[in-house]
Amino acid sequence: MSRFGVKLEDETLIRKVRRIPTQGEVFVTVGDAVDAETVIASSTVRNPEAEEVKVFTKLGVEPDQTERYMLKKEGDQVAKDEVIAISRAFFGRFTKTCRSPIDGFIEVFAMSAGRVAARGNPIPVEVKAHIPGKIAEVIPEEGAVVETRGALVNGVFGVGGEARGELAFAVDQPGEALTTEVMGAGHKGKILVGGSVVTLEALRKAAEMDLNGIVTGGVDQRDLTDFLGHEIGLGLTGEEKVGLTLIITEGFGVHPMRDETFRLLKSHEGEPASIDGTTQIRQRILRPEIVIPLQG
Repeated sequence: MSRFGVKLEDETLIRKVRRIPTQGEVFVTVGDAVDAETVIASSTVRNPEAEEVKVFTKLGVEPDQTERYMLKKEGDQVAKDEVIAISRAFFGRFTKTCRSPIDGFIEVFAMSAGRVAARGNPIPVEVKAHIPGKIAEVIPEEGAVVETRGALVNGVFGVGGEARGELAFAVDQPGEALTTEVMGAGHKGKILVGGSVVTLEALRKAAEMDLNGIVTGGVDQRDLTDFLGHEIGLGLTGEEKVGLTLIITEGFGVHPMRDETFRLLKSHEGEPASIDGTTQIRQRILRPEIVIPLQG
């Protein structure tokens, strides 16, 4: 069933497109069985960290004379504070050096200008299957499509990206609040299901105790702002670095989780689930989701 684009399925075919943001290497083929942690594809992306160094100024020479003093050339790896150029005068009694400001490599040496651009090393990127299943399609040099059968629940709003863990329950009824009093050490690493609302204190404790995610009916918008450290915008969520993924199934404020949603999740207590809090707020075309693959 669904309402306002929010799905609730006991069992359905689930297809997930898994791709990296640039061309790279794909490690799977059609028909392969994968688990949630299987790496589908990987590559590297350009590091945005870059700094220009006026080598000639550091050495006290004319710009067009800099080349003779360089110890590194374009493409060479460098470590932060490593000497990349050195000048000596009076038989070595006076020495001036130029050091790399970052770890990375020499991207550009502007010979006539006596300047160097140092850039951070490429950043590794990879994408995992996120759900167990089979590879239905390979996207050359980018990724693949993973298929599985399972339960699917959409939320109305979420923060935090993808997370995985065993479903655990902190409350017995959908109208109960998720507070610090009902949280315990046994919930570490799990996806904790609450009822009507999660408190600010519970969110903070969840992050401290390394819960992977929380699913609940509602959250006070001011509490969420305090937890995130900023107001929610009108764009895309999912990139928040708050230590866990939060999915609300009903709305902001105190909202008991719908009985059918609570019962469905409860029927899978103790089973592994894959969640994603990413939400397209303005268009409402991308909803947070909870996927519970069928066992066996």
